[in-house]
Amino acid sequence: MPNGKLVCFSVKAHDGRVTRVEITGDFFLHPEDTIFKVEEYLTGIPADIRENEVASMVREALGDAQLIGATPEDFARIFKRAVSR
Repeated sequence: MPNGKLVCFSVKAHDGRVTRVEITGDFFLHPEDTIFKVEEYLTGIPADIRENEVASMVREALGDAQLIGATPEDFARIFKRAVSR
């Protein structure tokens, strides 16, 4: 990340759909368990979903949670990179 934070996505896909998402890193999220909601939101979506749609989903999953050191757009960019590998 530009500000020195680390964000990692482990993504598995099968038949064009995301089947598993795990997000780790040294960013801050409060409340912390909101990360599980983000992972849940991204599981089952089409692997070829557009980056801006992923950012919107992350924003929706975060709700009022505070994400520090990364943005929903950062998450979307990294997610797309991970799902394309």
